[in-house]
Amino acid sequence: MNATDLPMTEQDPNDSPGLPMLGIRNYWYPALAAWRLGRKPKGVRILGEDIVLFRDGDKIHALADRCAHRGAKLSMGKCLYPGSGSITCPYHGWTYKGDTGKVIAKLVEGPDAPIPAKARVKTYPVQVFRGAIWVFVGDMDAVALQEDLPECMIDASQWHMIWNWRTYQCNWRLLSDNLAHDQHAPFLHRTAPEMRLKPIFPHATRNFAEPLDNGKGIGHRAHDGINAADYPGLGRFPPKQEWYRLLPASGRGREIDPVKSPAVVKYGIRYRHMSLLPATHLIGRPSGDFFTVRWILPVDENTTILYNFNCFRRRSAFKTLTDRLGWFFWKSWAHDWLFSDQDKWIVERVTPGPELLSRTDIGVAAWRRFCQAHARKPVVSAAASTPAGAPTGAIERAVSARVASDETARARSTAVA
Repeated sequence: MNATDLPMTEQDPNDSPGLPMLGIRNYWYPALAAWRLGRKPKGVRILGEDIVLFRDGDKIHALADRCAHRGAKLSMGKCLYPGSGSITCPYHGWTYKGDTGKVIAKLVEGPDAPIPAKARVKTYPVQVFRGAIWVFVGDMDAVALQEDLPECMIDASQWHMIWNWRTYQCNWRLLSDNLAHDQHAPFLHRTAPEMRLKPIFPHATRNFAEPLDNGKGIGHRAHDGINAADYPGLGRFPPKQEWYRLLPASGRGREIDPVKSPAVVKYGIRYRHMSLLPATHLIGRPSGDFFTVRWILPVDENTTILYNFNCFRRRSAFKTLTDRLGWFFWKSWAHDWLFSDQDKWIVERVTPGPELLSRTDIGVAAWRRFCQAHARKPVVSAAASTPAGAPTGAIERAVSARVASDETARARSTAVA
C-alpha cells in the first residue's frame, strides 16, 4: 500500500463491522500473568466477556463468570473441593465442573437435588505458556496457541523474554492504530528520555505496507526521510529551542537493509515492524536479535490492556544477563514506562470520529483493511447459511456466493495492501 491508495474520506473507520468495538474474536489473548492466580479464583474481562479463572493443582480452568442460578459472580466463590476440578458459587453453593461447565451439586439443596441439563456455564479454552495464562475467546473450536504467536515468543530455547503490562482507558482500536506504523514517533517521542539528546527519528519517509507471506498480518517499511527541515513562515523543525540534540544517532528507528542487515542475512527477517492478527504489533531491530511484541487485549468498550513482551535472542549466558540488566535498569522505565506513556497520554484523549488520512497513515489504513478482510471467522455450513425449505440447488448457490464474496474481499485487500 502507498499514499495513492489512502481512503481520503471523512467517514468514521470505527463504524466498520470488520473492526468490532469489543475486539476481534476467535483468537488467543493473554489474560493474566500466571503468578497472579493463586488459590482464590480470579475474574477477568476479555472482549467484553466476564471470565473466572481458577486453579486445581497444576490445571487452570476458565468459565463464564456468572452463576446459571441467579447470576452471582463465580469469581467471588471458592474451590471448596481441591482435586475435583470444581468451583462453588458463593451465593447458594452451586458447584461447577471446570472442564465441562456443568453443575455437579447444589450444596444447599442436598445431594439428591435434581440438576437440569441447562444448569451449566460456558467454558473457555485456556493454556499457560511463557508465564502467561492465555484464553481463546470466540465462536469456534480453538486453534493451537502457537498458531497465534509470533516465532520469537514460541521457541524458548532461542529467545528469552521479559514482559509487563499497562492498562489504557481507551478503546482497543485507538491503541492498535497508534502501533500500526503511524509515524508519530519523530514528533511525539522526540522528548522521551531515550531520544531527548539525539537527532529525531527520520520523518517525511516513503511508507509501504505489504502482506506477510504467512497471511497472518502485514509488514511495514519506511524509506529515505529527513531529520530536519525548514518550513516557510515558521522556521526550522526541530525548533531552535531543542539545541541540545548533540549526541549522535544510536540507530533506534533504523530500517532493515534488505541486502545487508543481519536480520535478513542471518535470520530471513524482512521487516522491522509488523502487525499481526488479532491486534499484535512487533517492533524489532536490523540485527534481528530483539523484538518487542505489543499484544493488545480489549477488555471492554473503554478499557484496554497492553502487554509488552520483550523478546531477546539467546546468544550467550553473558549476553542474556546483560539483556536482563539493561532492561531492568534502563528499558523498563525509559521505554516501557515513560516512552510508552507518551502514547498513553494521547490515545486516552483521542475523540473518535471522521478522519482525514495522510501520508503518515499508510500503515494504519492497510492494517484496518487487512483486519476486515482476513480476521479468522467460524466456518459456516451450507445448511446453516441457507433458509429452511430452500429449493433444490439453493445450498450450492449459497456456498458459491459465499466463496466468491470471500475471494473478492481477499483480492481487494491484496490490491491495496
